[in-house]
Amino acid sequence: MGRRIGILGGTFDPVHIGHLIVGQEVQTRCNLDRVLFVPAAEPPHKNRNDLASAEDRTEMVRLAILDNPAFELSRIEVDRKGISYTVETLRLFREQFGSETSLFLIIGADNALEMSTWCDPSGVLDLAQVTVVARPEFDRQSIGSALAEKMTFLETPLLDISATEIRRRVKVGHPISYLVPERVVTYIQERGLYL
Repeated sequence: MGRRIGILGGTFDPVHIGHLIVGQEVQTRCNLDRVLFVPAAEPPHKNRNDLASAEDRTEMVRLAILDNPAFELSRIEVDRKGISYTVETLRLFREQFGSETSLFLIIGADNALEMSTWCDPSGVLDLAQVTVVARPEFDRQSIGSALAEKMTFLETPLLDISATEIRRRVKVGHPISYLVPERVVTYIQERGLYL
């Protein structure tokens, strides 16, 4: 039997405990051998000029997952540079891991709702089992049935934490301990990020 690898991509600006809980929950419930955290170099759906650099976001992910042997950082999108399209990343992982490995793309309900606007959504569904982390107010019917029937939906512990709110707190001088791992708090402070 081949390996089972989860792929959790994102801007991670910054990575927070919500990301880590989702990674752990999907890893456990889908019986994954490991979860790859994949920071985007230039996310196609985020158009912000206050984005932390790809290197800073990648380092924060590395620090956040350091203690979990089932978590691994992948620089595949950061090293490729340019806009990160999920379908291209999945093709590279398919080449790297071979056809015996099952790929599980982990996305939030908000991403599932936007998936029809992605570059080649049917290609994404052909390359990986799309595993959607659902929210209580999330309505599966909002996703086109052709996409939804090919997805797996998981309810996971919910924490109302957003990277936007974390950046706002840093900017106004409020603490972010317990929202992000302590190593990430230190990194943000040392680098003067989000000020």
